[in-house]
Amino acid sequence: MKKILAIVLTAVSLFTAVSCAEDIKQDLNDIRARVVELEALVTSINDYYADISKIVSALEDHDMIRNITPLEGNAYLVTFVSGQTITLIQGIDGVSPNLGIKKYDDGLFYWTVQYGSEEPQWLLSNLGLKIRASALTPQMKIDDGWWQYSYDGGASWTRLCAATGEPGKSVFKNISVSDYFVTFTLASNSMFQIPTEQYFLRVVERCNAFSKELETATSILAGVDTTMAVKSITQIMEEGELVGYTLLLNNGKKLEIRSGKDEQPFIFTIKKDHSDWTDYWMVKVGDGAFTWVLDKNGNRAIASSMSGTPQLSAKDTLGGLYYAYSFYPDIDKYQLLRDAKGQLVPVSANDNLRLFKAIAVNADNVALTMADGTVAYLPFAYGTTPSITFTPPEGITYDSSKYLYSEVEANKTYAVKYKITDATLNTQIDAIGMDGAVVKSVTKTGTGKILEGVITFTTPTTFPANATTTRVLVFMTWGSSVNMQVLEFKNKK
Repeated sequence: MKKILAIVLTAVSLFTAVSCAEDIKQDLNDIRARVVELEALVTSINDYYADISKIVSALEDHDMIRNITPLEGNAYLVTFVSGQTITLIQGIDGVSPNLGIKKYDDGLFYWTVQYGSEEPQWLLSNLGLKIRASALTPQMKIDDGWWQYSYDGGASWTRLCAATGEPGKSVFKNISVSDYFVTFTLASNSMFQIPTEQYFLRVVERCNAFSKELETATSILAGVDTTMAVKSITQIMEEGELVGYTLLLNNGKKLEIRSGKDEQPFIFTIKKDHSDWTDYWMVKVGDGAFTWVLDKNGNRAIASSMSGTPQLSAKDTLGGLYYAYSFYPDIDKYQLLRDAKGQLVPVSANDNLRLFKAIAVNADNVALTMADGTVAYLPFAYGTTPSITFTPPEGITYDSSKYLYSEVEANKTYAVKYKITDATLNTQIDAIGMDGAVVKSVTKTGTGKILEGVITFTTPTTFPANATTTRVLVFMTWGSSVNMQVLEFKNKK
């Protein structure tokens, strides 16, 4: 019985060995077949990696996409503004080892290599250096059953691993095409975008329009021009909807102002710093707090026609479009717009870039409400603008080159006559004393377009040691306009 059992076991063992050998042989044949298939695909694989290098180069060179043409097989022919073309194919996995790309800490992309389901690692040169994806395109080949790569155009080759034909992951997990961007999602789930030329030009147009509104706000809110008035007003219609007004001013300038919406990526405004009584630009991004807008030297940007206004633009950085600003004459020395936490502000196709939130046409003025709630009133221009002239007190002369009256004595009362021509029905006159002067009275007589009166003021009992002048501020008001004149008298020591 024992002999029979031994014979049976031996037979089973021999059968099993023969079966395993057959399985191993079949596996080897399958591997050889896959390797043969891979060798036939090497050219396509190398072309694919070359296109990846072109994409990264376009990204780093801030190239844009001019045209996207759909092809068969879920593919696209992409033409860049620079003239180069590539074919993008979605949803195709690679083979193992698979070359990919990854952004390093310096913001640039470098080649990686991934074996099967392992984590990608940097593809290194013979010197142990990372290989930049836009500078060099590795070539792949199968030689003697091994995957090999070259980063010097085929002059030398380095083994990676055995060519088994195992599946790998595609470099791009997803490629999404829209009218605005082509969005590349990598196997690591990180993503970057390359904008289309059409969308970029559209964004630039919106930024230019916003920059003009910043100039408008400067002329209205900073360094108040008390003679500015609206001569005529016309509606701006788009697709049958009222979107704003074109204001023709009495000085010949045209202001094109469009009504905004509540949803805005950022808000620019002008704020006065009461410590130095200077107007500065401020910006608020999203729900953050207002922060000072800084110029290229890191100083607060003054809001005046002399210092210039922020020029908004969009910059194509690695990963997408972001808002930036600069100042004349250093228009190319832009700074990326950041929120209160220091994060860049991305451009969105639906961004509402408007400085003015609302425009209201009233009976005697146009009210402009900025996004931060500040309201500026522009009066309608009358046929003529009232003007005022002064006659100095007896014994006092006026130097028109220095805008300065001659000496006045301390603790003495003086009377200044004034005359207003082209006055309106509601023209008002008022005055306040400065530097210790006290206005005692302001009289007004006359009807029609001519008004006259006397401003009486008293100088301080003694002049402060560091005070060289005494001032009286005179305000002429008509409609929503105010004209301020400074009467400055030299102190007699």
